[in-house]
Amino acid sequence: MTQATLATVHALVPLSVLEAMRLQDVPQPDGLEEYHVELTTKRLGMSHTVERQIARYEELAARDGRVPRDEVLALFRLGERRPDADLLFADAGRRAGRRAADRVGGVKLALHRALPGVAGRWYGWRLAAETLKDILDIALVREGQGFVAETPEPVTHEASQGPACAFLGSAIAAVLRAYTDFEGAVVHERCRARGADRCRWVAAMRGD
Repeated sequence: MTQATLATVHALVPLSVLEAMRLQDVPQPDGLEEYHVELTTKRLGMSHTVERQIARYEELAARDGRVPRDEVLALFRLGERRPDADLLFADAGRRAGRRAADRVGGVKLALHRALPGVAGRWYGWRLAAETLKDILDIALVREGQGFVAETPEPVTHEASQGPACAFLGSAIAAVLRAYTDFEGAVVHERCRARGADRCRWVAAMRGD
């Protein structure tokens, strides 16, 4: 991982956080529609600023653009102050993982679908590893019947020691489910924000 890569983050990361924030802040049908205009001015996810940032990140993500790391850290810190931070980051991580998996197409996707048995499973985890490396700067390796994901500098560790950690775990699980037969749990075994030298997630297969 180069210093240039460490200084930036793929635009899919902040895009997914803001999309999740917007969804969380959508007013619910409650018979109080006349008050919703006033309420949305107090909900960050429904603000014009967020809409503009989402459009910006969508444009950048479409061409695999990256944004300054400090900008993304500020967004994570903002999210962690919300009362719904746990739900926000879990949803944002799933969105990031699914969007990252959707980037693979053409020959690679066709080959993944066509390869049978062991060959198909091997190629699937290779696609998962490639996707996590490209989008989240996370290294994925096989370990026994499961997977281990590691990074020495996760984008979330400077935000806090709280709910933001759920973002990467949810993203890893979403990518694995897109390309492999993974149906288990992703456990955050070691945390950079809590003093470890790196973040490490163990993806235990169901039944292990």
